[in-house]
Amino acid sequence: MKLAVLLAAVAGVAVATQVTINAAAARSLGLAALISISGFATGFTALAFALVSAKPEFTTKAVLFGVASGMLGCVLLASVTYAVGVGGVARALSLLIASQLIAGLVFDYFGLFGAEMSFAKLLGVALIIVGGILVVR
Repeated sequence: MKLAVLLAAVAGVAVATQVTINAAAARSLGLAALISISGFATGFTALAFALVSAKPEFTTKAVLFGVASGMLGCVLLASVTYAVGVGGVARALSLLIASQLIAGLVFDYFGLFGAEMSFAKLLGVALIIVGGILVVR
């Protein structure tokens, strides 16, 4: 569990750094070219790592999940890069986190990924959203 917390914190710093870099790059490259270059670099790096470190099974279902993830990643990258360029890093990430948490609660409520809804989760998300509102204003 400690490793998971550490990795989540590292990912948070990486996201804040990446969106700042993306906003700067998008001013020169444009959003579409940035997404293309970023997606290629991500895909190449991850596939090379997967082929060296594991023996992935390329089933149709797994590949479709990978394609869907890539398409969602494109939407995420474009949306956040644009939002950072317009409103700044803290505002964009506050809105991103709030929307992720609300979607997570909906997924948990319907049991889509095996997790369950709880009052503690609902209260925690509400408090984070209140903090996000303070950042956005």
